[in-house]
Amino acid sequence: MKLGTYRKTAIEKLTCAGIERPAYVVDTILSRFLDIPAAFLTTHAETDVSSNKLHEIEHAIAQRIQRMPLSYILGEAEFYGHVFKVGKGCLIPRPETEILVEEMLKVAPKNAYFADWCTGSGCIAVAMLLERADLRGIAVDSSGKALEWAEKNRALYGLENKLELILNSNPAKLSFKKQFDFITANPPYISILELPNLMKDVIDYEPEAALNGGKDGLECYRLLFETLPLFVKAGGYIGFETAGDEQSQKLKEAAPDCLELFKEVEDYSGILRHLIWKMI
Repeated sequence: MKLGTYRKTAIEKLTCAGIERPAYVVDTILSRFLDIPAAFLTTHAETDVSSNKLHEIEHAIAQRIQRMPLSYILGEAEFYGHVFKVGKGCLIPRPETEILVEEMLKVAPKNAYFADWCTGSGCIAVAMLLERADLRGIAVDSSGKALEWAEKNRALYGLENKLELILNSNPAKLSFKKQFDFITANPPYISILELPNLMKDVIDYEPEAALNGGKDGLECYRLLFETLPLFVKAGGYIGFETAGDEQSQKLKEAAPDCLELFKEVEDYSGILRHLIWKMI
């Protein structure tokens, strides 16, 4: 089949299925599986696509029609200008989380030792290490499957000597008294009551454990507030991503007295998304 003919047919299929940005999805899949730049697709419309390649592409299109996230289909996602391996068992990195990386890098002292809680794919920790060669840290998650992806991304960039991975569901069982210059965390923060309202792309594929924040979305934050301040040096920082304005206000009220609110950061939509505290 000619590339141009298939491209048109695939876009029509995704459009009929109600898939967002159908042309972008089709072009991204074709570019990946045919190993050509997306910009060349329209200029190579008369190129023949082999039956083997067509079968692979058709399978990928069918997966997207079933609402599998495009990042899972491709096996990777971009975050902070770097490519990360992702798949079943880890949350797909979101653009707004890049803001947390940017803000924490601003306060990180030279040769800082940091921790990234609820690390998932390891995107926050790895991105910071790639941006700052002087940093080293640990990445913690309660999911062994998620840490497998973090391990792949650590190996992808050769950071085995700079990033330790730890499987842990209760930080109180760890001993890191006053060791870290800063801590980042993007914990599960969606109320269990709201999970059924999420897009099928998310709730049907991404791990519920990385989304479910309990009845009010604050369950994991409470656990982290009890212990993480014990791990941070005086004058150090703790940065959280949140669900947004209302939850951010609740977190500011729930923060322990040893933490002084240092900065509030909005995301690209003007939603109060990140809170950074400083240890008194």
